[in-house]
Amino acid sequence: MKMFNTIQHMTSAKLALGVLVATFVFSAAANAQPTFEGKFVLPHEVRWNHAVLPPGQYSIEIASTEAPVVLHSASTGKSYNTSTPMMADAEKGATRLNITNFGNERRVRSLNLPQIGKALVFDPLTRTEKELLAKAGGNDAVPVMAARK
Repeated sequence: MKMFNTIQHMTSAKLALGVLVATFVFSAAANAQPTFEGKFVLPHEVRWNHAVLPPGQYSIEIASTEAPVVLHSASTGKSYNTSTPMMADAEKGATRLNITNFGNERRVRSLNLPQIGKALVFDPLTRTEKELLAKAGGNDAVPVMAARK
């Protein structure tokens, strides 16, 4: 009987520990603040992963650098989720979207976030694209203003 009580006590302790850990994890997730929130204006239509975004004002939310970015259009009310970006070191300069312009197509390639020391890469340039940009230009930078807390 003594052994049964010991096993029962150990099981109860493990259950209590599990509940405590789960409570901590869920409360931390509920109180988590986004890594970055900001606003930007697109002067032209752009392709961002699978979405085509019309010109207009947008807000951006980044909950984690390992998660998709959420975009909200102020003019249409639509929301868009990007693919999960790749990480790179931030470039010097301002917080900005790096957009390439080949012909009539503008594409968001990356988001530079110097305040967290990272750049989020959504659509890496191919070698050919890098060569074309070096010769002809065709890069636009759209400033992103950090939201005030």
